[in-house]
Amino acid sequence: MGKLLKRLGEFMAKHKWTAIIVWLIALIGFGTAAAKIGSNYNESLSISGIPSTEIQSTLKKEFHQDTDHGTLQVVIKTKDKNGLLNPKTQKAITNSIANAEKKPHVDFVTNPYQSKQFSKDLTTTYATVTYNQKANSVTPETIHKTQAAFKSLDHQKGVQVEYTGTVSIHPMGVNEIAELIGVAIAFIFMVILFRSFITAGLPIISAVIGLAIGLLVIGIGSSYFETASVAQSLAMILSLACGIDYALFIINRYRTNRVTEDDHIKAIGMAMATAGSSVLFAGVTVIIAVAGLSLVGIDFLTQMGLAAAVGVAFAILSALTLLPALISLVHKHIRPANNQTGKHKQKAKNNGLVEHTIIRHPFVTVIVSALVLLGFAIPSGHMRLGMPYNGALPTNQTERKAYDILSDKFGEGMNAQLITVAKLDKNATPDEKQQDVMEITKHLSEMKYVKMATPGMMSNSGKYAVFMVIPTEGPESVKTDQLAHHIKKYSNTTEDKMNTKLVLTGTNAINIDIVEKLNKAIPIFAGIVMALAFVLMMIVFRSFIIPLVAMAGFGLSLLASFGALTAVMQDAVLNTVFGISKGAPIIAFLPVIAIGILFGLAMDYEVFLVSRIREIYLLTGDNTKAVRTGMKENAKVIITAGLIMISVFGSFAITSNPTSKSIGLALAFGVFFDAFIVRLIFVPAMIKLCGKWNWVFPGMRRSKIEYKK
Repeated sequence: MGKLLKRLGEFMAKHKWTAIIVWLIALIGFGTAAAKIGSNYNESLSISGIPSTEIQSTLKKEFHQDTDHGTLQVVIKTKDKNGLLNPKTQKAITNSIANAEKKPHVDFVTNPYQSKQFSKDLTTTYATVTYNQKANSVTPETIHKTQAAFKSLDHQKGVQVEYTGTVSIHPMGVNEIAELIGVAIAFIFMVILFRSFITAGLPIISAVIGLAIGLLVIGIGSSYFETASVAQSLAMILSLACGIDYALFIINRYRTNRVTEDDHIKAIGMAMATAGSSVLFAGVTVIIAVAGLSLVGIDFLTQMGLAAAVGVAFAILSALTLLPALISLVHKHIRPANNQTGKHKQKAKNNGLVEHTIIRHPFVTVIVSALVLLGFAIPSGHMRLGMPYNGALPTNQTERKAYDILSDKFGEGMNAQLITVAKLDKNATPDEKQQDVMEITKHLSEMKYVKMATPGMMSNSGKYAVFMVIPTEGPESVKTDQLAHHIKKYSNTTEDKMNTKLVLTGTNAINIDIVEKLNKAIPIFAGIVMALAFVLMMIVFRSFIIPLVAMAGFGLSLLASFGALTAVMQDAVLNTVFGISKGAPIIAFLPVIAIGILFGLAMDYEVFLVSRIREIYLLTGDNTKAVRTGMKENAKVIITAGLIMISVFGSFAITSNPTSKSIGLALAFGVFFDAFIVRLIFVPAMIKLCGKWNWVFPGMRRSKIEYKK
């Protein structure tokens, strides 16, 4: 593979303008296609194949309730007690509802004065707008036109109007500001490393072009295949970070080669043969890791994994084809790696930190680094998983305001309603069915953590009944989860006594099912990915110890990152620093995503560092020298790469959306622990500690590595 990549790099360097023009044509071509075809991302995170989603077709058929249709809940609060009884206010609300019913794609609007949906103090009510479109198909323009119908209420003295619902009032989308901040910080770090604005700009250009084409391809694909909008964000984060890192390692190796090689084309070829091979292996590992999300069997995770895999694929392609051409174009402005003053040389030569820790005291270094990681991992012991909910949004967003108003006036359980569908005994008489429905209603009402259960309503066919259960706590509460399990357990009783089965559905029930499925899938997914990577690394490095240490280090860094994330997002430690409005359970799908992405990135640093250590060992047979040289040559670039990753991921942590913030923080924490503690301290110390046993493998023998020039 090294020889093939060497020839590819030299070819791209010789035909630099052809390579650059081809990439620009591809960018324009995909951009034109995307403009004509457009994109169709899905804001929903629901999944198929679980009872709570399968029962929805029954709701539609038997009760004419289509839970797929988008809803906008208009929450209206008056300042004065009994304010809803004010004739002017009542008239304004009624007129607004009538106007809303005339808006595009609106199916119907509930009138609270007919349904008597009032708070006890008669200050607060809500009207539900149901659209004739699925929730993900309701456009922002449609929502804005509906909201315009309620604008007249803003002129009513002492009236507050807020909005929530299943439609996306504030779609998460891609945060361009966060992206620009991440790129800017990455550029600064590379200027410091390379001491050249031109050299620092090459990884940015290569990564951004690869990212742009990758996002265009994903956008076009979303018009033909169902794609969650969060998949676009994940693909962008990962593609940009990997693209910059891959280019960084190749350029750094090119600069090292220029120390002894005057011909820039040959130096590019040699860089591609060594660093390029590592990039290819590391990139394929990342693709395998994120594509492995499809093994979980959850629709939106499969979409996220495949979209991220496409993004990383273009990052690899850009680094291996476009970057050599860009290097060749500006090679006169790229300084060789050793172009430093004698003072700097002496400082690098001394390498005191590595010498006094990893080389002289490897055992102590391993123990201390492991204890630090375990210390940060402690909060992960009480980590809870949940789904996004409006109560964790910033306090200035209308969805959060609506959530707080409903919680205050109707109880938090108002935001966590559980729809219970009963499939009645087909052999029972109408009177017997009615008696069963009454008994179920009574039992549901008396359950622990239930605030209220509405009387069961039977369908016209008499085959089903539906109950609305309102918990005492909100959607994020452990008590609400326990209530859902109580109802599921109660279904066993109704099946035995009444031949009636109970099934939960609705947004909160679906979220609970998703969390349960993810909890079961996480260990399986992690085991499959790590086992596959272990085999690949064992073959590449011809070692049993190296991949074993790599897996152990990854496990420690993963636990540490989950612990730090739990402390910040769930326990709200330093909440003002990180912009957390309220502690909440960790997003349920985040651990799976973090495992896939962080494992791939961890293997990047592992491959770049250990491959160089292995090269030196094969040349000299001296394990200590191999560790010392590998750290001396690669530590600085790995530190820079790690800081870049943290900058890119961390920039998404400054967004107000809790989902984006959680993903950004989890990945930033993960890279910090893995790059700076595991790969730069724990792994080299273990390699030093294990000595020649690192390289014991069937058929393994020392041989001198040479690359033909």
